[in-house]
Amino acid sequence: MPAASISDRPVIERIRVHVIGFGSDRYSWSALMPAMVNTDTIVRITLSDGSEGVGAVCSCVEHGVDRAVAEGIRPLIPGLIGRELADLGPADLGPSDLDKTDPNLAEIDRIWDWMSWRRPYVGNPSIAAIDIALWDLAAKRANRPLWAHLGGSRNTMPAYASIPVLEDHDANIALIEGLTADGFGLFKFHYKCVAEADIGLIEAIDAAFGDSGLTFMFDAECAYDLEAAKRVAAAAEAAGFLWLEAPMPDRNLADYAALKAATSLPILPAGITIADEQDIVNALAHNGWSAVRCDTASSGGLTPMRRIADLAAAHEMNFELQSWGSSLSTAANFHLSLATPHSRYFEVPVPRQDFDLPGVSPIAVNASGTATAAEAPGLGLEIDWTELEAASEMVLDVRG
Repeated sequence: MPAASISDRPVIERIRVHVIGFGSDRYSWSALMPAMVNTDTIVRITLSDGSEGVGAVCSCVEHGVDRAVAEGIRPLIPGLIGRELADLGPADLGPSDLDKTDPNLAEIDRIWDWMSWRRPYVGNPSIAAIDIALWDLAAKRANRPLWAHLGGSRNTMPAYASIPVLEDHDANIALIEGLTADGFGLFKFHYKCVAEADIGLIEAIDAAFGDSGLTFMFDAECAYDLEAAKRVAAAAEAAGFLWLEAPMPDRNLADYAALKAATSLPILPAGITIADEQDIVNALAHNGWSAVRCDTASSGGLTPMRRIADLAAAHEMNFELQSWGSSLSTAANFHLSLATPHSRYFEVPVPRQDFDLPGVSPIAVNASGTATAAEAPGLGLEIDWTELEAASEMVLDVRG
């Protein structure tokens, strides 16, 4: 069969951007931050042949809905509308193989490179939303779930409940008890960002659930100095916690190395400050982390995140993605985790109803705490665009 001519290739005909605030503003993930409003910025790319791709990222700000990510997308749209697209990628290759095939494959990489040269004036989350939409489009055109298109062989993985800052020990214990009834067995806490108070919660959780078979992590949101981090790590290790996350600012790499040398508890970074591939390469040279942790939005999309996943594998480290937001804005992280053998867990913010997006189906978490990807192509989520658009605070709609 002869190859399609350039003129036969579809072009980007329309780009729509939806900005929607959702859920509750009662919570924060850090005692150092006020209650935050969650915002999803959603990109919908339509080609001239009618095929579509969807990407979304979450951002959290004070005092209302965040329009900044959408405004970052706005200057990229004129350079994308009318762009011819070759085959966006093969269906049977793993992340490390995707860049080693014929030139047609490189279309997503070329678009990402073009967008990346607009940084820092266009931020990574704006680039990521477009990049995710292109990968969703590629998987749909291949008629595969995104995790399979990325070379994965599983569609399920354990989910952990990521608990916001609650007022006291009792509130955390009560929420855990409710979540265990929903099937969760893995939990991550955020609390006061003060070492002694945080140790108090760790010890209270251990006293309440130490023999239950439940598993816990603690996220300190970069709040400690080295000595405080050592004390909290010792308490978390004594309680049998799975890891300590973000005990210090991610860029305090020498302190991370000292902490990692002082404990056998796995130590993870926050994952949103050191997010670019080369910065992670430099950070790994300090040997201060037990796993690579980052986020598709902060790192600029699935295109660079595939390379970062390979980087973690090369260092024989797990790749644990930061995921915060609705099912739509965490779906790319979920599919990449499924496609990455050295990713173990999927982060699910709770209470789940406070992260629902109007008109979007949730990622399924079953009674045994396992998250399962839908069988539909691409991201696999059902979207009622009429309902979602009606709830949107801002819509950009550009046609070729």
